[in-house]
Amino acid sequence: MSVHHHYWQGSFIGDEEAGRRLAELPAAVEAALATDLETETVLAACDALAGALCDPAHPVHGRLAAHLPEGEDPAVLAELGVLLGRRELTRKLRRELGGTAPGRLNRADPRETVYEAWAPVGLVAHIAPGNAATVAPLSIVEGLLAGNVNILKASSADTLLTQHLMAELAALDPSGALASRIVVLRFPSSRQEWLRLMCAPADAVAVWGGEGAVEGVAAHVPAGCRLVEWGHRISFAYLTSDAWSDAVTLGALADDVCLHEQQACSSPQVVYLDTEDEGEVFAFAERFAAVLAARPPAVGAVSAVGPDPAQEAELTTTELVARLEEHLGLTRVFAAPDGSWRVMADTRSPLTASPLNRSVWVKPLPRKRMIATLRPMRRYLQTAGLAGSRTDVAELSRTALAAGVTRVTPVGAMLESYAGEPHDGVYALQRYSRRVAVQADPALFATTACLDDLARPVVLPPPAGPLLGKEDVQEPGRRVARADAELYFRSGGSTGAPALSIFS
Repeated sequence: MSVHHHYWQGSFIGDEEAGRRLAELPAAVEAALATDLETETVLAACDALAGALCDPAHPVHGRLAAHLPEGEDPAVLAELGVLLGRRELTRKLRRELGGTAPGRLNRADPRETVYEAWAPVGLVAHIAPGNAATVAPLSIVEGLLAGNVNILKASSADTLLTQHLMAELAALDPSGALASRIVVLRFPSSRQEWLRLMCAPADAVAVWGGEGAVEGVAAHVPAGCRLVEWGHRISFAYLTSDAWSDAVTLGALADDVCLHEQQACSSPQVVYLDTEDEGEVFAFAERFAAVLAARPPAVGAVSAVGPDPAQEAELTTTELVARLEEHLGLTRVFAAPDGSWRVMADTRSPLTASPLNRSVWVKPLPRKRMIATLRPMRRYLQTAGLAGSRTDVAELSRTALAAGVTRVTPVGAMLESYAGEPHDGVYALQRYSRRVAVQADPALFATTACLDDLARPVVLPPPAGPLLGKEDVQEPGRRVARADAELYFRSGGSTGAPALSIFS
């Protein structure tokens, strides 16, 4: 009997059945798209799943924890739960698609009978990486928020976490609309026929991975299909003279380096100093090495797994070459006796990738040369962590963005993110959507604010609970949390204390 490690529209199936259904994928997509997927359906199911993921005692949490990769911290489920919560996803929708009901045909300009909305592209094929447990399910949720049917290829080395996560999500939607829009297949990249069948009917293909992974998938992407690349990126920190002598800044920089052992795209691999003085570069590297030396060793999943033999070889080679170049006066290396960290000062400015695992380059880069030095690497740049005065940060942010960087953060916050943040310079939900428009006859539609109201009016649930008085509405946080406030009404002040009422 074949192992059922594929999830197809609500059921687990084996290889033979998956191959048969793949051949009929276009028909399955058309059937699923025949019914609309309400954004509220996605939000409600995701929020219910988020509650289960954040509660270690919940049976769903226990079932999914059994499918975590070996060495993975179970806390990753709670992190995923936070990202799937209603508040986070609502903020994402508002920021990326302009509202919580992006599919409704509303007037873009109240003076014109022109209606616009965001519509799904149709079928999104996701090619997930094999080294990040949460990327695959979050990628599918993004596709669902845009209303698409989603088919995902998981790595053959992955556990069945994504399949079971999606099954739990679909089970929380009694309408079955979510299940009909989710397919997760696990197979090796060598099975090119399956990859071709996945991509052939796709309207957008999202690829996570390096250049090799993108090239391998691009060969199967049909003409006119949108290729969305989420590739490897490189990030750096940039310190002005005021900042590099500040102990607090050095501590914050060490936090960025040690968090996730530089495995994130936003981890700093290079530290640039706003100077041309090689002596200052060497002196800073020595001071920063002392800060890294005081950090506790890696804990959790990273320390359990550790660098593989290829990474160990790269670490050793990079350090040895840098030590050899010390004799030419080009470098200076400060490293832990046990090899747990290394700081490599280099007098040459061009960006150099780090072998990661607490390995950092320190280089000089005067701000006047920033664009010329970094722009050749613009396709790979992601985060610049800046430390300096207010004026420095404002000026250097503009320069870094002109050089090709897509996000700027304070040093110490390079790995932090917020709901709806652009990823690698684009909004994911917009890449998985189309902007559509309907021009209507002004004589017939002069008083129609939303075209959908004529075809499928919104049915609001009947109100529950007691009637609220004026004081209840004005009490901050009583009805609407400050984070969700969009409308503010201020009244009074002439005869009494001013009152502020907030509404979503």
